[in-house]
Amino acid sequence: MDFDVFKKTVMDEMRERFPNLEFEFREMKKLQGESYEGLMVTLPGSKMSASLNLDSYYERTNTGASEHQVINMIESAVREVSQNMPQFDWNVLGNYEQMKDTLMLQMIPVKGNEEKLAEIPHETVEDMAVVYRFDLGSNERGVSSVLVTDTMLKDYGITREQLAADANDAAVKNHQASLRNMNEVLQEMAGDRADFRSDEPSPLWVATVEGGMNGASVIQYPGFLERAVETIGGDFYVLPSSIHEVLLVADDGSVALTQLEQMVRDINEAEVAPADRLSDSVFHYDSEAHIFENARSFELREAMLAEALFAEDEPEQPKSLTVLLVEPNRYPKVVEVGSDLSDLQKAVGGYIEVVYPFEEKVGLIVNEEGKMNGLPLNRALRDENGEVYDVVAGSFLVTGLTEESFASLTEAQINKFEKLFHQPEAFLRMGNRIMALPIPKQEQEARTTDRTRDTDTVGSKSKPRKTGHDER
Repeated sequence: MDFDVFKKTVMDEMRERFPNLEFEFREMKKLQGESYEGLMVTLPGSKMSASLNLDSYYERTNTGASEHQVINMIESAVREVSQNMPQFDWNVLGNYEQMKDTLMLQMIPVKGNEEKLAEIPHETVEDMAVVYRFDLGSNERGVSSVLVTDTMLKDYGITREQLAADANDAAVKNHQASLRNMNEVLQEMAGDRADFRSDEPSPLWVATVEGGMNGASVIQYPGFLERAVETIGGDFYVLPSSIHEVLLVADDGSVALTQLEQMVRDINEAEVAPADRLSDSVFHYDSEAHIFENARSFELREAMLAEALFAEDEPEQPKSLTVLLVEPNRYPKVVEVGSDLSDLQKAVGGYIEVVYPFEEKVGLIVNEEGKMNGLPLNRALRDENGEVYDVVAGSFLVTGLTEESFASLTEAQINKFEKLFHQPEAFLRMGNRIMALPIPKQEQEARTTDRTRDTDTVGSKSKPRKTGHDER
């Protein structure tokens, strides 16, 4: 049966089974880029309707359900919505002074909602938008609300600024903010189950509103982010879990931004319904500057600030640095590399991270995403007992350090760290331990046969230098 025949059958059956209800078909264009053919159900004399997604019922006829079964499903749905439809005086909707105390906020993604956003008042926040709704009440089926449009705003004779101010006041009063540790949330869900009890707080905090509906909008509540700083203890990342809640995690260096970004993408793909997805981005709140922004924008701003401070404190900062380049399956070599951030990123093939495994003023500039991106394992890092505690993936630089910036290595440092990282290594996991094995020279040559031959410039010029080790 084609869709038009299906629609006619549904209409005939519903009018026969519910002679006291009014029915019509209407194309429903909703936020989140969703649209469907709706069966509108209206009580006699009422201006409020409920819509049933006719597309989803039609799809069931193509996946094994009989026409009779689907019609009975629709009958049950019509009976339920008609019995639980909220009661509302629609004459009040035209009176803004009476309606403004019912305003609420909703955060939605900009992507997929561009057409709808063009006709409704909103405020853009990074790749999200805040829109405004009138709360018409709730019942067993959920919350009923009306989206505020530009046409309604014109009829009310108020500005977008006035709408936003009134909505913030009403939302804070009627849908109070909630910030709880993830362990507390899980324990509440688990009830008396002992396996969910923990004395240590989780690094994750759940931010939403009482009731949870459209709770991601809490990040727009006046003063909420500042209060969250007091709870968390400083700057934090904001992970958009859904349009109903966000997760906060302290920016204390314990988790890399790339891991948080992957977490958000994985959760959105596997756990969040398309209609509830908010963003694939990770955001950051700077407690000193009071700035909410994309986390990548924060990192760029910090890097630019640091670069400006370096330029101010060290006006004669050299344009290039003498460092050791350590590549997988190769002996270290001395190179000249530019001191700009872009030069250092080019040298290691991506975003940089600096680690400080030594007491003297020497650091390792590594690829922050080396392990995540599956770059070849390179050299082991060992503790004072010679035990391997970490392995660097991908090429890295050994660089000198000043109080505020990078510096060229001294002759003594070059010789010391060329000796430390001289031998290329292979790695073997033995239980909970990682063993580093020296790669014989013949195997090194075999491993490097397919690599680019003798590339000595990694965005820099190779600088021949004797180090006391024969590379022949």
